[in-house]
Amino acid sequence: MQRLLFAALLALALALGTACSAKHDVSPSAETEISAPAEASGNASGEEDYGGLDDYDDFSEEDAALQHDPLEGWNRFWFHVNDWFLQYIVKPLHKGYAFIVPEAIRSGISNFAHNVAFPVRMANSLLQGEFAQAGVEFDRSLVNFMVSLGFADVASQSKPLYPYRPETENFDYTLGVWGVPDGPYFIIPFLGPSTVRGAVGETGDIFMKPQDYILDWEVTTASSVFFAFNNADSLYKAYDQITESALEPYVALRNAYLTMRRNQQLNLTLSSTVQDKVPDVEE
Repeated sequence: MQRLLFAALLALALALGTACSAKHDVSPSAETEISAPAEASGNASGEEDYGGLDDYDDFSEEDAALQHDPLEGWNRFWFHVNDWFLQYIVKPLHKGYAFIVPEAIRSGISNFAHNVAFPVRMANSLLQGEFAQAGVEFDRSLVNFMVSLGFADVASQSKPLYPYRPETENFDYTLGVWGVPDGPYFIIPFLGPSTVRGAVGETGDIFMKPQDYILDWEVTTASSVFFAFNNADSLYKAYDQITESALEPYVALRNAYLTMRRNQQLNLTLSSTVQDKVPDVEE
């Protein structure tokens, strides 16, 4: 049942992308490659990272005019549903959860969620042809599980020979590497802002989780929801900073997300270009 649901979402997103994105996207070419949003604080349950949104809550009129939103009816509806869900369900519950559960334990859960999802990240690196990155991902996860059962990021204390970039290890970024355009802005129900390609990427990552084929769907769904809930504070704090003082919260969130995504992904492209062109210099 769960896989049929996500297959339907995949088909819907592909249809929307074909109909709406051909003219107004930013393709991940060699000059302006667009990648996926960074993972949420080491969270690997599939939700997108909103921790950097607060850096992009100021926009000029020119920037706002450039935003293309052909799915605005859908997006506004789910913006209001998600807003209500976040403010009246997620935020109160998470504040109580954070009061009871110490930060150290919540951090350990976040690390565990990140480490458990390493097969998804490694698979995407392989699909992108980044074999060294896939090797780094495997080695880091192996160390973390051997030393701390995955509840700590022990591997981060050592510098790998090859740069570790988990923010590129998702199917959204993989589609970009393959030349799939970003598509228009698209709000995912109960998850938040994305693009059509990002929504398809979320679905692809779900199908790459090996535990979904081993455990019952009730178990995998509950664990994914819990891992996302564990990191919810980074989401609603950034969300509130953007929307509380905005005259038009929907537009503010849309512009914040798209600007954050564009800048983050262009920075990834620049860092990758510099890495390829600048040789290592031994001190």
